[in-house]
Amino acid sequence: MRVQREWRRYSGVAWRVLARELRRRFLGRHLPRGAGWLLELGPGPGRFTSGILTAGARVAALDLSLPMLKALGRRAARGRRSRALHRVRGAGEHLPFRNGAFRAAIAYGNILGFSGKGGDRLLAELARVVRPGGILVMDVASPVGSATEFLETGARQRFLLRVLRDPKYYFVSRVLDAGDRGHQPYAPKRMGFFEFDFYTVTGAEAAVRKAGFRPVDRMALAPIGAFRDRLTTIARRDRAAWQRLIELEEHVGRRPGVLETGHGFALAAVRSRTRRTASTRG
Repeated sequence: MRVQREWRRYSGVAWRVLARELRRRFLGRHLPRGAGWLLELGPGPGRFTSGILTAGARVAALDLSLPMLKALGRRAARGRRSRALHRVRGAGEHLPFRNGAFRAAIAYGNILGFSGKGGDRLLAELARVVRPGGILVMDVASPVGSATEFLETGARQRFLLRVLRDPKYYFVSRVLDAGDRGHQPYAPKRMGFFEFDFYTVTGAEAAVRKAGFRPVDRMALAPIGAFRDRLTTIARRDRAAWQRLIELEEHVGRRPGVLETGHGFALAAVRSRTRRTASTRG
């Protein structure tokens, strides 16, 4: 069930497909080509793995979940480059790889947010295993986009008024109090506190710089079409219209002021030439 739920996270309704396509295209612009090793952190069942394999490198896919890794293996076995994929079970905060082992690291699925208070350590580990000049590509769930999805779900499931009447009970008040980083509600069915961090663009880039990366590109994910079923469903009926919407999203997604208004944002950063000695073991 968890594997199927994770696969559907970027599927189903048209706006989710749009968010997936924008992630895929952003990754394609920054993914290095040719031989070497790439790290995919938290691949889940492999939504983006096949595209990463097309870069021509060998890929180490690391995930905490054994069922996810098994599903990833079954899906990869259908492709031509299945032997280039190496599945590893482990945690991003304790990467079992040598220093500078990878040309790039991909951390899609808001891995940074799910790491909670371990976010700084996660980024430090990524900086350790990515060689100087290498690339980090990640996506981040923003406070605005996550709150929007939370309330949209509440409206569909008819508990929106209850949430807004008692924001302290549902932790909506934490959205109002958060700064560049803070614990906030995510899954509407989990009506209790659990550790999960959301980052603003400012907060995410500060954390990335602290780890030893230099941000070079950022883009809001579907600031126009996120959570708008009617708009994206109509556009998807026509191939040319769908392509134009994607191009419009990419253009608008880089404008100041919209980076936190979509389905989160994507961030690309280059590993600094001088390695920091910030704690990766503490």
